[in-house]
Amino acid sequence: MRRRSWLALLQALCAAALIYYLVMVFGTGPFTAGLGALTVPSVAAALALGLIGTAAQAQRWRLVSSGFQMHLPRGGAFAQCYEASFLNAILPGGLAGDAIRTARQRAAHRSSWLSSIGSVLGERLAGTVVVLLAAAAALLAADWRLAGIVALGAVLVLLAARPSLRRLPNRTVAAVWALSVLGWASFAALFAVSAALTAPNLAVVDVVGLAAISLAGMSIPLSLGGWGPREGVTALAFMMFGYPGPLGIEVSVGYGLLALVSVLPGAALLLVLAVRGFLGDRGGNGSRKVELRADVPAKLETPHRSGEGV
Repeated sequence: MRRRSWLALLQALCAAALIYYLVMVFGTGPFTAGLGALTVPSVAAALALGLIGTAAQAQRWRLVSSGFQMHLPRGGAFAQCYEASFLNAILPGGLAGDAIRTARQRAAHRSSWLSSIGSVLGERLAGTVVVLLAAAAALLAADWRLAGIVALGAVLVLLAARPSLRRLPNRTVAAVWALSVLGWASFAALFAVSAALTAPNLAVVDVVGLAAISLAGMSIPLSLGGWGPREGVTALAFMMFGYPGPLGIEVSVGYGLLALVSVLPGAALLLVLAVRGFLGDRGGNGSRKVELRADVPAKLETPHRSGEGV
């Protein structure tokens, strides 16, 4: 526990140091200008795109979990992915929400830690493979050597995901990759929304490539909810594409704010869960009571009934 706390603190310090460095180099102007991405239409678009991305992730998780003989209910998987995404967005490292999701899955399905970790890790790594491959393709036009390094990273991540994916039939694996592309597209579209509001003169083809590189920057495990490395990588990407570095920070900050908006439903779900837990504690005459019915498959809730689907 202490090691995880120190790691989280280190990640937060690295993110803060990188943002401080960017402020020293480019000033505070690009960061404040990024606030221009917050408008009523963009907030609505962020919520809609967040819904699409979360739904894709939840279904991907259900498919990967089926390889471990765990059949997640649609509503429970969807809610937990929203909650995890929100926690990942506000906590250092971007993995705390997934750790909680893993623990809840293990408790609900009475599975081993290996199975629960394998299902969550497998679905996350599948998404990361698509993110890195898209970034490698975008970098080919700017620096083929850097593109090769990123592509190698994608291959290594794919190898790490293989133990989880090889449990699935080929058709299901294809669906996992399709959902990963859909999830990536939803967040790339969110980047495009930010670019349209903060840098409207960007070429459309460049927006796609810059979005791919920026999203890959969020995969660097030295961030606070994605902040820090994303802004640095995006600034460098903009300069590689012939645009001013500060403009990249503006778009990246706008994207970061919209990305946070896109997962706010997860905060509401966590609040509901906390209220239910509080009321459950009070209703149990002092005994501790945890209510997670939304996460428990029907066959575990009612063992005497057979044949029920997910």
